[in-house]
Amino acid sequence: MSDEPTEASSALRAQAARALGHLIRPRSYLGLAREVALATFHLGAYPLGLLPAVRPIGQASDADADASGAAHPVDYARAALPVVLVHGYVHNRSAFLVMARALKRAGFEQVHGLNYNPLIADLPQIALGLASEVQRVRDRTGAERVALVGHSMGGIVARHYVQLLGGHDTVETVITLGAPHRGSLTSHLGLGPAAKQLRPGSAYLRRLEESARPSRVRWIAYYSDLDLLVVPAASGKLSHPALAATNVRVNDTGHLSLLLSSEVLSSVIAHLAGGGASPAGGAEGTTLLQATR
Repeated sequence: MSDEPTEASSALRAQAARALGHLIRPRSYLGLAREVALATFHLGAYPLGLLPAVRPIGQASDADADASGAAHPVDYARAALPVVLVHGYVHNRSAFLVMARALKRAGFEQVHGLNYNPLIADLPQIALGLASEVQRVRDRTGAERVALVGHSMGGIVARHYVQLLGGHDTVETVITLGAPHRGSLTSHLGLGPAAKQLRPGSAYLRRLEESARPSRVRWIAYYSDLDLLVVPAASGKLSHPALAATNVRVNDTGHLSLLLSSEVLSSVIAHLAGGGASPAGGAEGTTLLQATR
């Protein structure tokens, strides 16, 4: 515990140094401009996530499927894998409108989302909601296992379900996008019990780290050097050795932009389509993804 302030200070100094480096990189300004524009997109799409889901958000009608004209890069076995999308803080399932569409076009037949309210529920309560959703999806599809994709706080919810609620028996792959695995200083600005639990060094995060065990679950964590909501940025890495995660660093891409970057979407689909393989370069370690738009 005594080393945590020193470690946090060191991480902040490193992030500050990277921020100064960004000032001379044109890509950084483009990334920040894109983040502002996409924040407007997410705000406009938010009401759509409040509408009742009449079918899985990634499952289109036959007419939609015909209109897409997209080839299916996943085989039939992978296409049957249900994907459950878990949004972040004060967002809803509308966060994944573009990703759900991309997954559908890639051939995934079952893409589901859920809503939760972190202003009134803490992370264990939210994870119980995810457990119920996974069970509902498995009952509906007959699938033994599902894949989870969690953005921001949603990635921590997915970890809680797998590590503490028996999800290691029902989940094949967990992909996190900009998830504060070691907490974020910006959580001090958040309201509600869930935000408090994401403060660096919290009892909740210590419990999550201590509960990590090897399992059949594949872990992939995307983190960005331009993420202004995960501070320090390195907190987006999933570094616990028991999880043997593949960490994917995305340059010049903001927190919300991770959900809409075509490079990130293609990489996520490749991981989901790869099954037991690890297309980004191995079962463990860090790879680099340069997002350009």
